[in-house]
Amino acid sequence: MKKFYFISGLGSTKESIQDFEKEMNQFGYEVQFIDIPGQYSNRDVKIQSEQHLIEWLSSEIPVGSNVIAFSMGADIAIRYHSSLRARNLIILDGGIIDYDLMNITLEEDIAMTKSYIKENQLDMNAETIAKLTSLLREQYIDIFHAGLNTETLLLLSDHPDFVYQYKMNKIEANHDSMNHIKIQFIKDTSHEIYVEKPKEVVKDIMDWLERMMPLF
Repeated sequence: MKKFYFISGLGSTKESIQDFEKEMNQFGYEVQFIDIPGQYSNRDVKIQSEQHLIEWLSSEIPVGSNVIAFSMGADIAIRYHSSLRARNLIILDGGIIDYDLMNITLEEDIAMTKSYIKENQLDMNAETIAKLTSLLREQYIDIFHAGLNTETLLLLSDHPDFVYQYKMNKIEANHDSMNHIKIQFIKDTSHEIYVEKPKEVVKDIMDWLERMMPLF
């Protein structure tokens, strides 16, 4: 089977991709799930700088691989795409929302995340997650300003309405910065699109890969 590496979002679990993975398997693709640093299987991975994060990413995913990235994992893949050097990059509902949507500071975001981890007794290292959040958000780079040179599919949810409108506004504002990026909304979905509609997500991925076949 051909392989896709799946970079998780914050709180995503290997179990969450089961239906999605089954759909991918039907088309001859294996999906290797990778926890972001600081959670679950990678709870003990220490990230103290951008260089540590880049080195970790390079150790997990060989150059020239096919990559799927969700939410915070998408932010990692986009920000460090020049180190990742993916063959094809599929972004699931990430890489597009900055702090201006919820109007919260980095400090507030980190405090809320730490509180959520503690209250729900999640198997995460809160300090590592906080450092990761800080690295990605202090100078946030969205998908339109990352200088992508990799063929990229961006699949987005269309709910809730105010987030959908935010995404649409951002897409329209960056219409001239969409080289290498194909954008598609998955109808009637919220953030975890690959969980809610795995068949539809995989169909869009397969359709896109078919169009990319000369490059694939």
